[in-house]
Amino acid sequence: MLFDLRALGYFVAAFEERSVTAAARRCFVAQPSISMAIKGLEEALDTVLFERSRNGLAPTPAGERLYPRACSLLAQSTAMVRDFRDTPRTHLGLYLQDDVLVHTAAPLIAQIDQHLPGATLRITASMEEAQLGLVAESCKRSTDIFAPLWREPYVMLVPESHPLRFRKGFAWDDLQGVPLIERPYCPQQQAFAKLLAERGVVPDLRASAAREELLLHMVELGLGLAIIPASHAHHARRAVVRPLEAGAISFERHLGLACAPHDTATRALLKTLATGMRDRLARPLAA
Repeated sequence: MLFDLRALGYFVAAFEERSVTAAARRCFVAQPSISMAIKGLEEALDTVLFERSRNGLAPTPAGERLYPRACSLLAQSTAMVRDFRDTPRTHLGLYLQDDVLVHTAAPLIAQIDQHLPGATLRITASMEEAQLGLVAESCKRSTDIFAPLWREPYVMLVPESHPLRFRKGFAWDDLQGVPLIERPYCPQQQAFAKLLAERGVVPDLRASAAREELLLHMVELGLGLAIIPASHAHHARRAVVRPLEAGAISFERHLGLACAPHDTATRALLKTLATGMRDRLARPLAA
C-alpha cells in the first residue's frame, strides 16, 4: 500500500493543531483538502484517526500510533530530496531542557527547518554541545544571550479519580503525606524539596519519572499527584489541574531561547525564531 505523502502531511498538521481550520491555514489549503486527506487515510487503514467535536479534533489511539510513523516517513522523504541537492549542508545543535515537552518544541523545530533548509538538526544532551537552546532563564549559562518567550506558573496535577481532586488549591501544609511523583530532571526540584524540608512537610513520594511525558501518564494512572508547568497540564487527559495558592507556594518558570554571545550566526537566527514563536503563542486557538 502506497501512502500519499501530502495526505500524511495534512494528517500531521491536523494532529498537531487539533483543528481542521488551523491545519488548513498552516498548510495553505482549503479545509476540505484536510478533511478529505484524513478520510482517505482512515479508509486506507480501516480505522478512525480522530474523534470530531465542536471543540476540534481529538486523536484516537490509532491516530496516536500513526503520528510518529507519519513524521518519520515525511522526514525520510525530505532527507532523500536534500541528499540529492548540491547545496552545502549546515549543522545546528539544539538543546531542549529536560522538562520541555517535545510537543512544545515542535513549532521551534519547524521554524528551524524553514529558515535553515537543508540543515542537519541534532538534538543534544547538553547546552555545551549545542548552538541553540530552549531553556528556562534560571538555567541558561551566565554569558548566554537570552530571548524570552513565555512565563508560566507551576500547578498541581491530580488524577481525575483521586479524592484530592475536590480541593480548590494547595498550600504547603496540604502536601503533608500527599502521594507525589518526583520530577528529578526539573530545575526547580531541588529548590522545591528544600522549601518542603524547611517547613517540615514530608510528602509521600510514590514514584519518580524519567521524563515529563512519562510523568503525565503516571498521574493519569493514579500513581500520585505532580507539580508541573501549567502548559503541560493540557496534555494529561485523565487528570484535573489545581492551582498552588498564591503566597503559600509560588513557583514559575520563564522559558526562552539561548545561545552563546560570540556565535553571530545563531544570534541572528535566535531573534528570528523568537519572534516567530511569540507570534505563534499570541494567536488565538482555532475552533
